Amino acid sequence: MKKIVWLHLLLALIAGGCSHPNAADLNHSPQAQSEAIQPHADAQKGPSLPKPLEQETVFSPQKQAEIASDMTKKEVLTKLLNTVDYFETAVGKFELLRKGKKSLVEYQLSLSEMEGGYSKVTDYDADSKPSRVWLTYYKNGTLWRTEDGSSATLDAKKYKFNRSGATLIPEEAFRTDSQGMTVTTYRERPPIGIAQSSLFPYEIASNFTRDYNDWEIEKQDERLLDHHTIVLTGKIKNSDKHGAQTFRFWVDKDSGILAKYELYDGNSNVVSYLKPVELHVNVPVETKMFEPPHQNKK
Repeated sequence: MKKIVWLHLLLALIAGGCSHPNAADLNHSPQAQSEAIQPHADAQKGPSLPKPLEQETVFSPQKQAEIASDMTKKEVLTKLLNTVDYFETAVGKFELLRKGKKSLVEYQLSLSEMEGGYSKVTDYDADSKPSRVWLTYYKNGTLWRTEDGSSATLDAKKYKFNRSGATLIPEEAFRTDSQGMTVTTYRERPPIGIAQSSLFPYEIASNFTRDYNDWEIEKQDERLLDHHTIVLTGKIKNSDKHGAQTFRFWVDKDSGILAKYELYDGNSNVVSYLKPVELHVNVPVETKMFEPPHQNKK
């Protein structure tokens, strides 16, 4: 009987010990709980995070390895005629001299994701002072052109650009019809304005390099603005039309972009040129630049 009483007393003491104030202070005190939770709460709060953009405006394509290997005439000409196949974005600036007049051309474009583009052409007078500025924007099927950035001269039109299509080899691009007339087929390209003379140089390639006998590969690899270029040199058949007798091209091996060219007269003087200032291929582009500023505010 005594053993049973003692057993009850022992059980009571154990139950009371579990709810003893000191035990509560050690294991479940509100202060200890607060101290344990507070750092976790602060960690959850953390530094203030930037708000997500309502619309993504930057497209970052995958970088590609630079090509440094040798190329054949057919390979380089194929790239010149199909640059639209060989890059995703481009940002650049070049100086252009044509018919004695200088221009500075700046551009930025994306060919696939968030497709669109922007170009600015600044013409200079004989005193090397800016005389006129032309701006071109295109995006989502709309093309805008304006002079001096004025909304009063803004001209909006629809355009179509279809990047799809098979790569043209030179034999397909350059043909002769049944009457012996020369026929040339060109790939489609976006409406980037005069910047196409470097980015999509289909006409200049057709005029100067369609006949393999008229030109040679002068140098297989020359670094230009951190790009591997192949250097071509040759004679110009229609010298009177172009005001020059020979030419030299620097072609980006990766994209086929005509990074630089020079046309020379009979005394080897440069009479026309495209001189690059910047050339960045497959780099992030800011697509909000692809439409006029006042359009972005709507």
